[in-house]
Amino acid sequence: MRTLVFFLLCCLSTLAIHAQKPVSIALRPGASEPETRAANVLRSYLQQITGQPVPLQSAEKVPDGYAPVLLGKHPALQQFGFQQPPALPDDAFFLEGKNGAFLIAGGGDMGAEYGVYTLLELLGCRKYSPRDSFIPDIKNLQLPAYPPATEIPAFPYRELHYEPAFDEGWARWHKLKTRRNKDADWGLFVHTFQHLCPAERYFAEHPEYFAWNGAQRSPGQLCLSNDTVRQIVTDALREKIREKPDAKYWSVSQNDNFDYCKCPRCAAADARYGSPAGTLLAFVNKIAASFPDKTLSTLAYQYTRQAPKGIKPAKNVSVCLCSIECNRGQSIEDGCTDFARDVRAWSALTSHLMIWDYVVQFRSYVSPFPNWHTLQPNLQFFRQNGVNMVFEQGSGRDCSEFSDMRAYLLAKLMWNPQANMDSILTDFGDGYYGSARPAIWAYIHRLTEAVLKGDRQLTIYNIPQNEPFLDSAGLDIMNRELGQLLRTHRDDSVFINRMMGAYTPVLFARMERSKTDSTQLATMLKWPTAQLDRNLRAFTDGCARAGIRNLHEGGYTPDQYRLDYLAFVDNMRRAAASRTTSVSLTIPASATYAKGDPNELINRRIGETDYRYNWLGFQGVDLQATATVGGTEPVSTIQVSFLQDQQSWVFFPEKVVFEISPDGQHFQQVLEENIVIRAEGGKRVRLVEARFDPQPVRAVRVTAVNIKTCPAWHTCNGNPCWIFADEVGVW
Repeated sequence: MRTLVFFLLCCLSTLAIHAQKPVSIALRPGASEPETRAANVLRSYLQQITGQPVPLQSAEKVPDGYAPVLLGKHPALQQFGFQQPPALPDDAFFLEGKNGAFLIAGGGDMGAEYGVYTLLELLGCRKYSPRDSFIPDIKNLQLPAYPPATEIPAFPYRELHYEPAFDEGWARWHKLKTRRNKDADWGLFVHTFQHLCPAERYFAEHPEYFAWNGAQRSPGQLCLSNDTVRQIVTDALREKIREKPDAKYWSVSQNDNFDYCKCPRCAAADARYGSPAGTLLAFVNKIAASFPDKTLSTLAYQYTRQAPKGIKPAKNVSVCLCSIECNRGQSIEDGCTDFARDVRAWSALTSHLMIWDYVVQFRSYVSPFPNWHTLQPNLQFFRQNGVNMVFEQGSGRDCSEFSDMRAYLLAKLMWNPQANMDSILTDFGDGYYGSARPAIWAYIHRLTEAVLKGDRQLTIYNIPQNEPFLDSAGLDIMNRELGQLLRTHRDDSVFINRMMGAYTPVLFARMERSKTDSTQLATMLKWPTAQLDRNLRAFTDGCARAGIRNLHEGGYTPDQYRLDYLAFVDNMRRAAASRTTSVSLTIPASATYAKGDPNELINRRIGETDYRYNWLGFQGVDLQATATVGGTEPVSTIQVSFLQDQQSWVFFPEKVVFEISPDGQHFQQVLEENIVIRAEGGKRVRLVEARFDPQPVRAVRVTAVNIKTCPAWHTCNGNPCWIFADEVGVW
């Protein structure tokens, strides 16, 4: 009897499978282009899922024998009991599944397509990254039952500046502004004064068009109270709009520096509005009046971040508020209360508010950056305060620490900040990392707990040497655990490539922290160069497998990092033999860097291109250091290094003088080197060296003459500039 029942059940099951209606796609006659496009996308994926042709039907009635997906206002809606909402906003969509059919309706150009991607995810499809997708194999596909639901994006404008989002297909799947659409929509995008009234064209003959910085005119910003400047900018903008007439957004915004105009008229306007933002807004509002059919965007950034009083943005002016200064170790409401204040204040002034947020470590893309716990509450806060445009800036076209997973999470939260973040991450982790997900979660949790238990400071411009949440013991644990996973799966190339996005940050942090850890540094200096190079190549190979081409936004490659690290160790070995025993300064160094400790000049730790470690800084004053020399052997060489980072107001000294003394009292000059200061980009280290006949030396004196203020050609001319010196070496 049991055998007979089992046989009958099997037969009924087989009949049910064979009776399952094949899926089709139904378009109404004369369907719109967005609906047709969405239908073609859906058809392509359904054919991959089922391995069978999926008909695309265009008739008023759905033929019998099919389980249809209806797109838009199809005449057969009532046939299946559907009732579509009368209208949907741009990008929004409506879904419902019942009676063996499924309805997708969308608003604007992309709503129907976004609805298609949501259905595909309901069916089990995933697009983790541009390189990693999952499409299930379902021979007998059954459309899901789904209660009627309308989805409207929390932010009408959603742009993600992360490597995955530069892929057209990934961006569309995740309901983001694509690069193609962004390029079409924007005529000019931020920091545009330099394009609309360029200094190279006007500054020489008309310095009055540009900012008075308190001492002189500077080409860095414009004088916003100058009527001629406003006319020049208006005319230049009109010409650019003529070249790209279909673009909707045009930025009229400050350049990327602090050197705003402080002339009497601008200063009076700043005081009247309570913020330089008011002076900027008055300038932009007047220009916007000439272009009523365009949206002019301007920045609330750094010195213009605070909302003004007594003035509002014009109806066609959008304000882009930037969170560059915020602590990423806490949510904005908890850890950046002044920025939260500015969000609320700007929101009260305009309904056209854009947030430019920052979600990556810009100084080192591969440095561990545990900001996961802040991403959702920040987006929720923006939504609560009426923000309608969000730009989340990650590492751009470069892969970085967890860039695939962060981009995936941010895309989901930008659509719906109330979504379950744990579910999103678990879904991604199971599909992307598989059995390694618990180890990845433990890694993220350990770093996050370290931030929350410490001082909770996490900035977007820092280095592992200065991060208190990165300790040697914790890094060793993570290195051991992740390394074991890699060894266990050494034959799985896909797994290795994905894991390297987590493992290379651990390697990088350990190598960087070794530069300032005396114990680790001493150990490393004992290694043969070949052994050190093998360790460094493990890092560069890991970067290559993870797709990491640059270590920061300046385009610094892992291979160049390896060469620089080898040179750093060589210099450290040479510095270890220096004869200096003590040092004093005639003029104190800035306490901001190395706590102003003169011993930074002789501690045998070599400065590289980051002024925040292993350098001693002097702002607006000269350096004069006197170092005592130990031992009785004759001396023949003196060296000292200087840093240049002109964007940060750091310049080489204009003159360097070396003097030696046999008794510590009487000095004679052995070198005077003059340095021509030119406008140069990037960061450079210059070694100044004196070689002379060997002779007894008790003390050396190094004098470096600071140019005192940024040169006239610099965007922040007239401001006190820096010299940074490191390692007075004597041999």
